[in-house]
Amino acid sequence: MPLDAFIVGELKKELEPRIVGCKIDRVRQPERDVILLSLRGHGRSDTLLLSFASGSPRVCLTDAAFENPPQPPMFCMLLRKHLVGARITGLEQPDRERMLLIRLETYDELGTEAPKTLAAEMLGRNANLVLVGSDGRILDAARRVDAEMSPLRQLLPGLIYRLPPQPEAGRLSGLSPLTRRELAFRGLPETAASLADLPTGPTLLLENGAPKDFAALDILQYGPGVECVRYGGWSELLEAFYTERERVEHLRSRSKSMAKLVRGAVARTERKLSARIGELGATEDRELMKRRGDLITANIWRMTPGMTELVTEDFYDPDDPTRTVAVPLDARKSPQQNAAAYYKQYTKKKAAREHLTSLIEENTEELAYLNSIAEELSRAQSQGDLTDIREELVRAGYLRPEKPKGKKVKSPKPMPPLRFTTSGGYEVLVGRNNLQNDELTFKLARRTDLWLHVQKLHGAHVILVCRDTEPPEADVYEAACLAAGYSEAAQSGRTAVDVTQVRSVKKPRGARPGRVIYTDQRTIFAEPKQTI
Repeated sequence: MPLDAFIVGELKKELEPRIVGCKIDRVRQPERDVILLSLRGHGRSDTLLLSFASGSPRVCLTDAAFENPPQPPMFCMLLRKHLVGARITGLEQPDRERMLLIRLETYDELGTEAPKTLAAEMLGRNANLVLVGSDGRILDAARRVDAEMSPLRQLLPGLIYRLPPQPEAGRLSGLSPLTRRELAFRGLPETAASLADLPTGPTLLLENGAPKDFAALDILQYGPGVECVRYGGWSELLEAFYTERERVEHLRSRSKSMAKLVRGAVARTERKLSARIGELGATEDRELMKRRGDLITANIWRMTPGMTELVTEDFYDPDDPTRTVAVPLDARKSPQQNAAAYYKQYTKKKAAREHLTSLIEENTEELAYLNSIAEELSRAQSQGDLTDIREELVRAGYLRPEKPKGKKVKSPKPMPPLRFTTSGGYEVLVGRNNLQNDELTFKLARRTDLWLHVQKLHGAHVILVCRDTEPPEADVYEAACLAAGYSEAAQSGRTAVDVTQVRSVKKPRGARPGRVIYTDQRTIFAEPKQTI
């Protein structure tokens, strides 16, 4: 992530008037890589978040709620011992470094002033949080670094704290790759003057409405596909960006087991389908078996025991009934037994074909259903969405119901459909999963409402609530964009979306959730969007 030296410098300017002079009331460590300092001063209370996670190091103010572990880690206990009651006296950024040094006024057991420093090193994979005593020696580090881990710089209790090696002078160091590419894209050198001449500020980059990155200036290199949104402050931006990213990561980890189960079920169904298609191919010669039985029966009078082949005219041939054909015989069987054997093969293969055709239809339907579940998981936006999808898998028999632990807990209510409003004021409802698709189409929607679905792909059922009016084409197009956006075509370009009235949508008898057939549709080509 592009938390570079320039952004850290801007963050320092923003934090100084808020935290310098404040006292630390409380120290918490709700997560392995996060420390929270509760601050009091300037007539208000704030919470300073210090993250030393390798993928998301940052220092910012936060309003987010965190759950504390039952037992605080040892590093948290050490910080409480030294920092509770301390006053922040200054905030420094070493030259050209992605670091903030929080200077603290503290006192030892005898009441003697003993200033300390909390060094927040936001150095990417080497991010760390180090507490330094008044003598410049390390009291402890969140991640201890010995000589084996780094021969250049060790971070161990008792060692003198030294700043990371300074980069070579010349160009502006500590810039993120994103900012470097942007300066190159604009034809500017990597210097402080280049940034000074550009309008800078907390900028969030959005791609298809989702946070993609952040920077200290508008990013032009991605073109119109990425939107730049300015925030009022760096703390606000960092919280928005990382909260959303961590939410997505949390959802991804929670959905991992379900996605694995669905992938396994898809693989098993594909294997069964492939095997049954192969078995079906072996029944293609069933009519030949019947024809051979008929030819033997018609020629019994001319056959003798021990024959291995019957050569006779093929009266089944519509073009040349006089053409001869050779029918293989089992010499150990009588003519009647040979005919019966061919009739038996015909009957067996005919029955197998009917059975296999039914199984193939079931497997094809199941495969389509499982792929629709996979598509649902890919666009799940909340824990509630995952709960609903899990319930669907339980109902379909792929998962067992969870056994209640202790007191019986009431099942959570299903999530409501997504709701949007078009530019013309029409309401649009989007199903979150297959069960909700059925509910939306066959229970909530009116027969005269418009029903939209991406063509020949898995996706949400979308209802444009018409209120017995005919919506303008612009509003129908906006609903079609949502239908494309909440489907397998979400990352594609212009996509075909079918539109019809709800009255023309039917559910086949015995069909799986979300499976429908429809008629009287027209097709719109729309750009996939997840917002209006």
